[in-house]
Amino acid sequence: MKIVKLKRYSDVRGHLVENTDKNIMSSSEHFFISKSKAGVIRGNHFHKRKSEWFYVIQGRCLIITEDINSKKREELIVDETDDRAVNILPDKAHAFRNLGKKELILLALVNEVHDQKDPDTYKYKLL
Repeated sequence: MKIVKLKRYSDVRGHLVENTDKNIMSSSEHFFISKSKAGVIRGNHFHKRKSEWFYVIQGRCLIITEDINSKKREELIVDETDDRAVNILPDKAHAFRNLGKKELILLALVNEVHDQKDPDTYKYKLL
């Protein structure tokens, strides 16, 4: 997992978080937003081509990755106040568990547009 700290600006109106890493946007062609209820697990798969950046908009989650070749495993807890983008590369199985009581909202930026006929998604049980 690669982690990039994003820049937060706060004032009386609230806050704004922005990306200052050009690699995140230059490598992204697709995005999706995932909403998960309390306790829900998502993922449990890997990609051979896709590289994904994840950002927690709301909530708190456990992210687990495992290299499908070396079996090296990493775990990270991320919440909405961390302002961190997490990059998961090809051949890294990944799973997300909503650790909070409220809905988890994740923004994902992906290096290729999703193709239903060739989804590049392979089941891999982590959680």
